[in-house]
Amino acid sequence: MVVFIILHYKNIKDTLECIESIKKLKGSKKIVVVDNYTLSEEEAFSLKKQVDDLICLSDNLGFARANNKGCQLAISKYRPDFLTVINNDTVLYQDDFLKRIKAIYKRTHFDILGPKILCEEGSGSVNPYSPLKTIEEVQKEIKYQERLLKYYHSSFLYFGLCMYIRLKAWIKHPSVMKNGSREEVGVALHGCALIFSKKYYEKYDTVFFDDTFLFHEESFLYLRVRKDHLISVYSPEIEIEHKEGKSLETVFSKNKRQKLLFRTEEILKSLRLLEKEMKESDYEKE
Repeated sequence: MVVFIILHYKNIKDTLECIESIKKLKGSKKIVVVDNYTLSEEEAFSLKKQVDDLICLSDNLGFARANNKGCQLAISKYRPDFLTVINNDTVLYQDDFLKRIKAIYKRTHFDILGPKILCEEGSGSVNPYSPLKTIEEVQKEIKYQERLLKYYHSSFLYFGLCMYIRLKAWIKHPSVMKNGSREEVGVALHGCALIFSKKYYEKYDTVFFDDTFLFHEESFLYLRVRKDHLISVYSPEIEIEHKEGKSLETVFSKNKRQKLLFRTEEILKSLRLLEKEMKESDYEKE
């Protein structure tokens, strides 16, 4: 059995579309939706009829902790062969998706599996994911995000940054991603769609590192992969469509600068936790 964990935030239309796409898949499956404190009573009543389990949180716990709530319920109630944790702004369209997961596991015995992730603009797969691998890389990224935060806090600097980005986009043609054409092992995987085997979730108290709110969950998982010698697999044999960033766009649709401030502040929190975790685990000596 495969249990799907869908994290819902604000965008009910996308969540319902995601659920419908899962229902069309062949094979044994369950659907668990975790609502990050956004559903009205009417919406919750309606959504509950569409899924096997609905968890309505009393606070917004972010990505990792909210998904962990769904995973904990799925594990204790169903003991599935696989947990598939996906964003609500994803669509699955291969009717033999579950069969493909089992075939890949039979061949690789993966702990974590990532699919080919297709963006709406058709620019290619965002998997495998490029993680921050060293403490030096994390510290460099912290400094970069701190500089961005200063720009976002200043109206004058923010205007200048926007003009620079527009000019750069006008001069340079956007690059087309050519990622994801072949299977890879030992790679970091994008957080919008992750498939965990039973042998993975039986090793840990929580599926995700529980202290982040948003962003860089992939780097924390990759830290586990490297430190604990896990098998992470990217396979283009399974595919999903990802309508990236829709939840944040819904929340901050009227204020792009506010969205960027929120995003950067949360990225910095995650990066500082990642730096601390790397140092405490003696990561680079593993």
